[in-house]
Amino acid sequence: MRLIAFCIGMLVFVSPVVAIDVDTYLMLGVDKSEAGDYRGALIEFNKAIDIDPNNATAFQYRGVAKARYGDFEGSILDYSKAIMLNSNNVESYSSRGIAKARTGNIAGAILDFDVAIELNPADGEVYFNHGMAMEMSNDVQRACLDWTKADQLGSVQAITFLRKYCQ
Repeated sequence: MRLIAFCIGMLVFVSPVVAIDVDTYLMLGVDKSEAGDYRGALIEFNKAIDIDPNNATAFQYRGVAKARYGDFEGSILDYSKAIMLNSNNVESYSSRGIAKARTGNIAGAILDFDVAIELNPADGEVYFNHGMAMEMSNDVQRACLDWTKADQLGSVQAITFLRKYCQ
């Protein structure tokens, strides 16, 4: 009986240490990514994923680092894994939409932006990106509607595109 209590106590004691390690690797990865060291960031995010392969944030961050490194296909895989682990993360859908657009999958990008808008209709940046994808698909009228909504929600960059395409 004491052995069982000891084992349970060790599990409770070890869990916070694992969480701290994951958080530490995530913070190191973010720091390296912000400094432009995307390869270093990937190494840190990989360590976090090795410790906790069900950490949606680690996959989201690694997807961002891969995209900044130019690996859009790899970033799409990581964003997809992040979505599988947390289907309510607007940032994962939006980031995957951007990566899909960068690879030429405009229809897939639009679908991801549609989900992101459904999850958070107050996110002006998602409307802006949806507008970009609509313009890329030659639907300027819909793009202008999206950019107008983005502007209303505070997206500063939408104003430039409204002036250029929507007069």
